[in-house]
Amino acid sequence: MSPVRALRSIGGTIPEKRRTPPNRIADRVFEGLPRDGVPVSPEPPAPAPRYVIQLPATSADLAGAVDLAYALARSLGFLPQVDAEAATVCAEDTPHVRHRVCCGRPLPAPGPRCLLRTDHDGPCAPDPTA
Repeated sequence: MSPVRALRSIGGTIPEKRRTPPNRIADRVFEGLPRDGVPVSPEPPAPAPRYVIQLPATSADLAGAVDLAYALARSLGFLPQVDAEAATVCAEDTPHVRHRVCCGRPLPAPGPRCLLRTDHDGPCAPDPTA
């Protein structure tokens, strides 16, 4: 056995510790485990980046802006990329204050959300013509 060297420090001498190389530590820890055990599941693919299109349109009042946004959301709602129930309207000088255009409540059956106006009367429906 080789002698243990001492290192000098402010508080006196500290014996040098013997260190086991990291790869030997891992070998000892995993020594008893089977190498061909559980197959490693592949990592899920990274989600594709999404981009939100902002199409500014102006109106003299909030009601007119909501009507226009509702008409645009309904007319483009057949496209799978358009999320009509997430349509909102905001004032030009306060973009962080948004007013919903569609109700957007989840319907009892899994699938679409309510596409009626936010202040609709009666039960929610996936289609305004219902």
